[in-house]
Amino acid sequence: MKRVLVVLLAVFAVLSVVVFTGCKAKGGDMRFMYWGSVEEIQIIKEMVDKFQKDTKVTVSAERAPSGPPYMEKVLTQFAGGSAPDVLFVEANNFKEFAEKGVLEDLTPYLNEETTMKIGDFYPEIIKRFTIDGKLFVLPRDIAPICVVYYNKKMFDEAGVKYPKDDWTWADMLKTAKKLTKKDANGMTTVFGFVDDWPIWETFVFSNGGSMVDNVERPTKCTLDKKAAIEAVQFRADLINKYHVSPSPSQMTGMGGMGTADMFISGRVAMFFSGIWKTPTFRAIQNFEWDVVTFPSSKSSNRGYASGGSGYAIVKTAKDKKAAWKLVTYLAGVEGQKKLAATGLAQPAMKAIAESPAFLDGKAPKHKDIVLKAVKYAKFSPRVANWDEINVSMIAPAFDKIWNGKEDANTVLKELVPQINENYFSE
Repeated sequence: MKRVLVVLLAVFAVLSVVVFTGCKAKGGDMRFMYWGSVEEIQIIKEMVDKFQKDTKVTVSAERAPSGPPYMEKVLTQFAGGSAPDVLFVEANNFKEFAEKGVLEDLTPYLNEETTMKIGDFYPEIIKRFTIDGKLFVLPRDIAPICVVYYNKKMFDEAGVKYPKDDWTWADMLKTAKKLTKKDANGMTTVFGFVDDWPIWETFVFSNGGSMVDNVERPTKCTLDKKAAIEAVQFRADLINKYHVSPSPSQMTGMGGMGTADMFISGRVAMFFSGIWKTPTFRAIQNFEWDVVTFPSSKSSNRGYASGGSGYAIVKTAKDKKAAWKLVTYLAGVEGQKKLAATGLAQPAMKAIAESPAFLDGKAPKHKDIVLKAVKYAKFSPRVANWDEINVSMIAPAFDKIWNGKEDANTVLKELVPQINENYFSE
Protein backbone atom coordinates (compact mmCIF):
# COMPACT_ATOMS: atom_id res chain seq x y z
CA MET A 1 0.00 0.00 0.00
CA LYS A 2 2.84 2.39 0.78
CA ARG A 3 4.41 1.80 -2.65
CA VAL A 4 1.04 2.34 -4.35
CA LEU A 5 0.59 5.62 -2.47
CA VAL A 6 4.04 6.81 -3.53
CA VAL A 7 3.26 6.02 -7.17
CA LEU A 8 -0.08 7.80 -7.00
CA LEU A 9 1.54 10.85 -5.43
CA ALA A 10 4.15 10.89 -8.18
CA VAL A 11 1.44 10.73 -10.84
CA PHE A 12 -0.46 13.51 -9.12
CA ALA A 13 2.69 15.63 -9.01
CA VAL A 14 3.23 15.19 -12.74
CA LEU A 15 -0.37 16.04 -13.56
CA SER A 16 -0.25 19.09 -11.30
CA VAL A 17 2.74 20.79 -12.91
CA VAL A 18 2.03 24.38 -13.86
CA VAL A 19 4.06 26.33 -16.41
CA PHE A 20 3.91 30.12 -16.27
CA THR A 21 2.36 32.05 -19.13
CA GLY A 22 5.18 33.77 -20.99
CA CYS A 23 7.74 31.08 -20.13
CA LYS A 24 8.63 28.31 -22.51
CA ALA A 25 6.74 25.14 -21.66
CA LYS A 26 9.55 22.97 -23.01
CA GLY A 27 13.23 23.65 -23.37
CA GLY A 28 14.07 27.24 -22.57
CA ASP A 29 17.43 28.44 -21.30
CA MET A 30 16.74 27.43 -17.71
CA ARG A 31 14.38 25.19 -15.73
CA PHE A 32 13.10 26.12 -12.28
CA MET A 33 11.11 23.82 -9.97
CA TYR A 34 9.06 25.09 -7.03
CA TRP A 35 5.89 24.82 -5.00
CA GLY A 36 3.79 27.50 -3.32
CA SER A 37 0.46 29.02 -2.38
CA VAL A 38 -1.59 31.28 -4.63
CA GLU A 39 0.11 34.36 -3.17
CA GLU A 40 3.57 32.84 -3.65
CA ILE A 41 2.83 31.80 -7.22
CA GLN A 42 1.97 35.37 -8.19
CA ILE A 43 5.16 36.74 -6.64
CA ILE A 44 7.33 34.07 -8.24
CA LYS A 45 5.71 34.75 -11.61
CA GLU A 46 6.39 38.48 -11.29
CA MET A 47 10.04 37.93 -10.39
CA VAL A 48 10.58 35.34 -13.14
CA ASP A 49 8.99 37.66 -15.69
CA LYS A 50 11.22 40.51 -14.52
CA PHE A 51 14.28 38.27 -14.70
CA GLN A 52 13.43 37.22 -18.26
CA LYS A 53 12.88 40.81 -19.34
CA ASP A 54 16.13 42.02 -17.77
CA THR A 55 18.38 39.14 -18.87
CA LYS A 56 16.67 37.83 -22.03
CA VAL A 57 17.06 34.35 -20.51
CA THR A 58 13.93 32.22 -20.85
CA VAL A 59 12.77 30.19 -17.86
CA SER A 60 10.56 27.12 -17.78
CA ALA A 61 9.07 27.44 -14.28
CA GLU A 62 7.32 24.30 -13.09
CA ARG A 63 5.16 24.02 -10.00
CA ALA A 64 4.47 20.76 -8.16
CA PRO A 65 2.46 20.13 -4.97
CA SER A 66 4.43 20.52 -1.75
CA GLY A 67 5.63 17.69 0.45
CA PRO A 68 6.16 14.13 -0.82
CA PRO A 69 4.87 14.85 -4.36
CA TYR A 70 7.47 17.57 -4.82
CA MET A 71 10.32 15.42 -3.55
CA GLU A 72 9.13 12.45 -5.60
CA LYS A 73 9.09 14.48 -8.80
CA VAL A 74 12.40 16.25 -8.25
CA LEU A 75 14.29 13.11 -7.20
CA THR A 76 12.83 11.22 -10.17
CA GLN A 77 14.21 13.91 -12.45
CA PHE A 78 17.62 13.69 -10.80
CA ALA A 79 17.62 9.93 -11.27
CA GLY A 80 16.65 10.34 -14.93
CA GLY A 81 19.35 12.88 -15.66
CA SER A 82 16.86 15.71 -16.24
CA ALA A 83 17.21 17.74 -13.04
CA PRO A 84 16.12 21.41 -13.07
CA ASP A 85 18.70 24.19 -12.87
CA VAL A 86 17.18 25.98 -9.87
CA LEU A 87 15.24 24.41 -6.99
CA PHE A 88 12.98 25.67 -4.25
CA VAL A 89 14.25 24.03 -1.04
CA GLU A 90 12.70 23.88 2.43
CA ALA A 91 14.64 23.60 5.68
CA ASN A 92 13.39 20.10 6.30
CA ASN A 93 13.92 18.61 2.83
CA PHE A 94 17.30 20.29 2.44
CA LYS A 95 19.02 17.42 4.23
CA GLU A 96 18.03 14.96 1.52
CA PHE A 97 19.45 17.10 -1.28
CA ALA A 98 22.55 17.87 0.76
CA GLU A 99 23.34 14.23 1.44
CA LYS A 100 23.08 13.44 -2.25
CA GLY A 101 25.63 16.16 -3.03
CA VAL A 102 23.58 17.62 -5.89
CA LEU A 103 23.58 21.30 -4.88
CA GLU A 104 26.06 24.00 -5.87
CA ASP A 105 28.02 25.83 -3.16
CA LEU A 106 26.59 29.36 -3.20
CA THR A 107 29.23 30.88 -0.93
CA PRO A 108 31.46 32.23 -3.74
CA TYR A 109 28.43 33.73 -5.53
CA LEU A 110 27.16 35.46 -2.40
CA ASN A 111 30.64 36.76 -1.53
CA GLU A 112 30.76 38.52 -4.91
CA GLU A 113 27.15 39.76 -4.78
CA THR A 114 26.67 43.53 -4.49
CA THR A 115 22.95 43.58 -3.64
CA MET A 116 23.20 41.52 -0.43
CA LYS A 117 25.66 39.90 1.93
CA ILE A 118 25.52 36.93 4.26
CA GLY A 119 25.20 39.18 7.32
CA ASP A 120 21.86 40.48 6.02
CA PHE A 121 20.20 37.14 6.83
CA TYR A 122 19.15 35.61 10.12
CA PRO A 123 22.15 33.49 11.16
CA GLU A 124 19.83 30.67 12.25
CA ILE A 125 18.57 30.03 8.71
CA ILE A 126 22.03 30.52 7.22
CA LYS A 127 23.36 27.87 9.60
CA ARG A 128 20.59 25.49 8.59
CA PHE A 129 21.53 25.70 4.93
CA THR A 130 25.29 25.53 5.56
CA ILE A 131 27.42 22.39 5.74
CA ASP A 132 31.18 22.45 6.35
CA GLY A 133 31.29 26.19 5.71
CA LYS A 134 29.45 25.95 2.39
CA LEU A 135 26.06 27.64 1.87
CA PHE A 136 23.85 25.59 -0.43
CA VAL A 137 20.55 27.52 -0.29
CA LEU A 138 19.96 31.27 -0.40
CA PRO A 139 17.27 31.78 2.28
CA ARG A 140 13.98 33.43 1.38
CA ASP A 141 12.13 33.11 4.70
CA ILE A 142 12.31 31.66 8.18
CA ALA A 143 9.31 30.27 10.03
CA PRO A 144 9.45 29.67 13.80
CA ILE A 145 6.28 27.76 14.71
CA CYS A 146 5.47 29.82 17.77
CA VAL A 147 2.23 31.69 17.05
CA VAL A 148 -0.92 31.30 19.14
CA TYR A 149 -3.80 33.14 17.47
CA TYR A 150 -6.57 34.11 19.88
CA ASN A 151 -10.14 35.29 19.49
CA LYS A 152 -10.34 38.59 21.38
CA LYS A 153 -14.15 38.55 21.37
CA MET A 154 -14.23 35.23 23.22
CA PHE A 155 -11.74 36.49 25.79
CA ASP A 156 -13.74 39.66 26.34
CA GLU A 157 -17.05 37.83 26.71
CA ALA A 158 -15.54 35.41 29.22
CA GLY A 159 -13.83 38.20 31.15
CA VAL A 160 -10.43 36.61 30.56
CA LYS A 161 -7.31 38.75 30.15
CA TYR A 162 -5.41 38.45 26.89
CA PRO A 163 -2.31 36.24 27.16
CA LYS A 164 1.16 37.77 27.35
CA ASP A 165 4.41 36.51 25.87
CA ASP A 166 5.80 35.46 29.25
CA TRP A 167 2.92 33.08 29.98
CA THR A 168 3.48 29.41 30.85
CA TRP A 169 1.82 26.08 30.13
CA ALA A 170 -0.09 26.45 33.39
CA ASP A 171 -1.38 29.85 32.30
CA MET A 172 -2.46 28.46 28.93
CA LEU A 173 -4.27 25.53 30.52
CA LYS A 174 -6.05 27.80 32.98
CA THR A 175 -7.10 30.09 30.14
CA ALA A 176 -8.21 27.22 27.91
CA LYS A 177 -10.39 25.81 30.67
CA LYS A 178 -12.17 29.13 31.09
CA LEU A 179 -12.83 29.43 27.36
CA THR A 180 -14.02 25.85 26.74
CA LYS A 181 -17.83 25.66 26.52
CA LYS A 182 -20.31 22.78 26.63
CA ASP A 183 -23.99 22.55 25.81
CA ALA A 184 -26.78 21.16 28.02
CA ASN A 185 -25.94 17.62 26.90
CA GLY A 186 -22.30 17.93 27.90
CA MET A 187 -21.08 18.21 24.32
CA THR A 188 -18.20 20.63 23.79
CA THR A 189 -19.26 23.49 21.55
CA VAL A 190 -16.13 25.63 21.90
CA PHE A 191 -12.65 24.34 22.64
CA GLY A 192 -10.07 26.43 24.42
CA PHE A 193 -7.04 25.41 22.37
CA VAL A 194 -6.08 23.53 19.22
CA ASP A 195 -2.96 23.25 17.09
CA ASP A 196 -2.84 23.31 13.30
CA TRP A 197 -1.64 19.68 13.33
CA PRO A 198 0.00 17.72 16.17
CA ILE A 199 2.89 20.17 16.64
CA TRP A 200 4.45 18.10 19.39
CA GLU A 201 7.97 19.30 18.55
CA THR A 202 7.34 22.80 19.91
CA PHE A 203 5.85 21.28 23.06
CA VAL A 204 9.09 19.32 23.50
CA PHE A 205 11.35 22.30 22.82
CA SER A 206 9.35 24.59 25.13
CA ASN A 207 9.99 22.13 27.96
CA GLY A 208 13.73 22.10 27.36
CA GLY A 209 13.61 18.78 25.53
CA SER A 210 15.12 17.59 22.27
CA MET A 211 14.52 15.10 19.47
CA VAL A 212 18.15 14.00 19.03
CA ASP A 213 21.47 14.55 20.72
CA ASN A 214 22.91 16.74 17.93
CA VAL A 215 20.77 18.30 15.21
CA GLU A 216 23.58 18.58 12.63
CA ARG A 217 25.13 15.18 13.31
CA PRO A 218 22.69 13.10 15.35
CA THR A 219 23.80 9.79 16.82
CA LYS A 220 20.67 8.92 18.77
CA CYS A 221 17.06 9.90 19.37
CA THR A 222 16.40 11.52 22.77
CA LEU A 223 12.61 11.54 22.91
CA ASP A 224 12.71 9.08 25.81
CA LYS A 225 14.18 11.72 28.11
CA LYS A 226 12.07 13.22 30.89
CA ALA A 227 11.56 16.65 29.28
CA ALA A 228 10.28 15.17 26.02
CA ILE A 229 7.99 12.66 27.75
CA GLU A 230 6.47 15.40 29.92
CA ALA A 231 5.87 17.60 26.88
CA VAL A 232 4.18 14.92 24.78
CA GLN A 233 2.04 13.91 27.74
CA PHE A 234 1.00 17.52 28.36
CA ARG A 235 -0.30 17.84 24.80
CA ALA A 236 -2.17 14.56 25.24
CA ASP A 237 -3.61 15.75 28.56
CA LEU A 238 -5.05 18.85 26.87
CA ILE A 239 -7.15 16.39 24.87
CA ASN A 240 -7.88 13.46 27.15
CA LYS A 241 -7.56 14.77 30.70
CA TYR A 242 -8.60 18.41 30.56
CA HIS A 243 -10.77 18.18 27.41
CA VAL A 244 -9.82 21.67 26.23
CA SER A 245 -8.61 20.39 22.85
CA PRO A 246 -10.54 18.17 20.42
CA SER A 247 -9.65 14.50 20.17
CA PRO A 248 -8.98 12.84 16.82
CA SER A 249 -12.45 11.26 16.98
CA GLN A 250 -14.06 14.62 17.72
CA MET A 251 -12.30 16.12 14.72
CA THR A 252 -13.60 13.28 12.57
CA GLY A 253 -17.10 13.96 13.90
CA MET A 254 -16.90 17.52 12.61
CA GLY A 255 -17.23 16.27 9.06
CA GLY A 256 -13.80 17.24 7.81
CA MET A 257 -13.63 20.70 9.37
CA GLY A 258 -10.00 21.68 9.76
CA THR A 259 -8.56 23.26 12.88
CA ALA A 260 -8.09 26.62 11.12
CA ASP A 261 -11.76 26.48 10.11
CA MET A 262 -12.62 25.93 13.77
CA PHE A 263 -10.89 29.19 14.65
CA ILE A 264 -12.53 31.09 11.79
CA SER A 265 -16.01 29.79 12.72
CA GLY A 266 -15.64 30.46 16.45
CA ARG A 267 -15.32 26.83 17.50
CA VAL A 268 -11.97 27.35 19.24
CA ALA A 269 -10.58 30.29 21.22
CA MET A 270 -6.85 29.73 20.66
CA PHE A 271 -5.21 28.29 17.55
CA PHE A 272 -1.51 27.37 17.39
CA SER A 273 0.44 27.47 14.13
CA GLY A 274 2.91 29.67 12.22
CA ILE A 275 2.61 33.24 10.98
CA TRP A 276 1.58 31.95 7.53
CA LYS A 277 -2.07 31.79 8.61
CA THR A 278 -2.18 35.59 8.65
CA PRO A 279 -3.55 36.12 5.09
CA THR A 280 -6.36 33.62 5.73
CA PHE A 281 -7.34 35.07 9.10
CA ARG A 282 -7.30 38.65 7.83
CA ALA A 283 -10.51 37.78 6.00
CA ILE A 284 -12.33 37.19 9.32
CA GLN A 285 -15.18 39.67 9.77
CA ASN A 286 -16.95 38.43 12.92
CA PHE A 287 -14.31 39.09 15.54
CA GLU A 288 -10.95 40.71 16.21
CA TRP A 289 -7.93 38.53 16.84
CA ASP A 290 -4.29 38.84 17.76
CA VAL A 291 -1.28 36.64 18.42
CA VAL A 292 0.91 35.68 21.35
CA THR A 293 4.03 33.54 21.62
CA PHE A 294 3.53 29.85 22.41
CA PRO A 295 4.07 29.38 26.16
CA SER A 296 6.93 27.57 27.85
CA SER A 297 6.59 25.05 30.63
CA LYS A 298 8.35 27.64 32.77
CA SER A 299 9.86 31.01 31.99
CA SER A 300 13.40 29.65 31.59
CA ASN A 301 12.42 27.36 28.68
CA ARG A 302 12.14 28.70 25.15
CA GLY A 303 12.18 26.73 21.93
CA TYR A 304 10.09 26.46 18.79
CA ALA A 305 10.10 24.07 15.88
CA SER A 306 10.95 25.98 12.74
CA GLY A 307 10.75 25.88 9.00
CA GLY A 308 12.24 28.15 6.40
CA SER A 309 12.96 28.03 2.69
CA GLY A 310 15.07 29.36 -0.14
CA TYR A 311 16.51 28.65 -3.55
CA ALA A 312 19.38 26.45 -4.65
CA ILE A 313 21.36 25.89 -7.84
CA VAL A 314 21.77 22.32 -9.03
CA LYS A 315 25.37 21.30 -9.79
CA THR A 316 24.40 20.25 -13.32
CA ALA A 317 22.89 23.66 -14.18
CA LYS A 318 23.81 24.69 -17.72
CA ASP A 319 24.52 28.35 -16.91
CA LYS A 320 25.30 28.78 -13.23
CA LYS A 321 25.84 32.53 -13.43
CA ALA A 322 22.37 32.99 -14.91
CA ALA A 323 20.98 30.54 -12.34
CA TRP A 324 22.49 32.62 -9.53
CA LYS A 325 20.95 35.73 -11.04
CA LEU A 326 17.52 34.07 -10.96
CA VAL A 327 18.08 33.04 -7.36
CA THR A 328 18.84 36.65 -6.41
CA TYR A 329 15.60 37.78 -8.06
CA LEU A 330 13.59 35.19 -6.14
CA ALA A 331 15.28 35.48 -2.73
CA GLY A 332 16.74 38.96 -3.02
CA VAL A 333 15.51 42.22 -1.54
CA GLU A 334 12.64 42.79 -3.95
CA GLY A 335 11.40 39.21 -3.82
CA GLN A 336 11.44 39.17 -0.02
CA LYS A 337 9.66 42.51 0.20
CA LYS A 338 6.90 41.25 -2.08
CA LEU A 339 6.49 38.12 0.02
CA ALA A 340 6.49 40.14 3.24
CA ALA A 341 3.66 42.32 1.92
CA THR A 342 1.36 39.29 1.69
CA GLY A 343 1.74 38.61 5.43
CA LEU A 344 2.44 35.01 4.50
CA ALA A 345 6.05 34.60 5.58
CA GLN A 346 8.76 36.17 7.70
CA PRO A 347 11.60 37.36 5.44
CA ALA A 348 14.99 35.74 5.94
CA MET A 349 16.62 39.17 5.72
CA LYS A 350 16.51 40.79 9.14
CA ALA A 351 16.14 44.37 7.92
CA ILE A 352 13.13 43.49 5.77
CA ALA A 353 11.51 41.48 8.57
CA GLU A 354 11.89 44.47 10.88
CA SER A 355 10.60 46.97 8.31
CA PRO A 356 7.06 48.14 7.45
CA ALA A 357 7.13 45.71 4.53
CA PHE A 358 6.48 42.94 7.09
CA LEU A 359 5.37 44.88 10.17
CA ASP A 360 2.66 46.62 8.17
CA GLY A 361 0.36 47.69 11.00
CA LYS A 362 -2.37 45.28 9.92
CA ALA A 363 -3.61 42.35 11.99
CA PRO A 364 -2.09 40.78 13.95
CA LYS A 365 -1.11 43.71 16.13
CA HIS A 366 1.68 41.81 17.84
CA LYS A 367 3.18 40.27 14.73
CA ASP A 368 6.65 41.20 15.93
CA ILE A 369 6.64 38.19 18.26
CA VAL A 370 8.12 36.11 15.43
CA LEU A 371 11.12 38.44 15.23
CA LYS A 372 11.93 37.71 18.87
CA ALA A 373 11.30 34.00 18.39
CA VAL A 374 13.99 33.42 15.75
CA LYS A 375 16.81 33.01 18.25
CA TYR A 376 14.87 30.13 19.81
CA ALA A 377 14.14 28.43 16.47
CA LYS A 378 15.05 24.75 16.32
CA PHE A 379 15.09 22.58 13.21
CA SER A 380 14.50 18.88 12.73
CA PRO A 381 17.53 16.55 12.72
CA ARG A 382 19.62 17.01 9.60
CA VAL A 383 19.48 13.44 8.35
CA ALA A 384 17.82 12.38 5.12
CA ASN A 385 15.63 9.71 6.72
CA TRP A 386 14.13 11.78 9.54
CA ASP A 387 10.87 12.20 7.62
CA GLU A 388 10.75 8.43 7.19
CA ILE A 389 11.28 7.96 10.93
CA ASN A 390 8.55 10.49 11.67
CA VAL A 391 6.00 9.04 9.27
CA SER A 392 6.65 5.32 9.75
CA MET A 393 7.46 5.19 13.47
CA ILE A 394 6.79 8.35 15.48
CA ALA A 395 3.40 9.36 14.07
CA PRO A 396 1.72 5.93 14.46
CA ALA A 397 3.08 5.57 17.99
CA PHE A 398 1.99 9.08 18.97
CA ASP A 399 -1.51 8.43 17.63
CA LYS A 400 -1.94 6.01 20.53
CA ILE A 401 -1.07 8.82 22.93
CA TRP A 402 -3.35 11.40 21.31
CA ASN A 403 -6.21 8.86 21.33
CA GLY A 404 -5.66 8.23 25.04
CA LYS A 405 -4.90 4.53 24.56
CA GLU A 406 -1.41 4.72 26.04
CA ASP A 407 0.65 7.22 28.02
CA ALA A 408 3.70 9.03 26.69
CA ASN A 409 6.16 7.32 29.04
CA THR A 410 5.15 3.82 27.92
CA VAL A 411 5.15 4.67 24.24
CA LEU A 412 8.42 6.62 24.15
CA LYS A 413 10.36 4.18 26.32
CA GLU A 414 9.44 1.49 23.82
CA LEU A 415 9.70 3.59 20.64
CA VAL A 416 13.05 5.33 21.05
CA PRO A 417 15.20 2.19 21.39
CA GLN A 418 13.58 0.91 18.17
CA ILE A 419 14.42 4.17 16.36
CA ASN A 420 17.99 4.09 17.60
CA GLU A 421 18.48 0.45 16.65
CA ASN A 422 16.98 0.85 13.17
CA TYR A 423 18.41 4.23 12.21
CA PHE A 424 21.29 5.29 14.43
CA SER A 425 23.19 2.15 15.36
CA GLU A 426 26.41 1.52 13.48
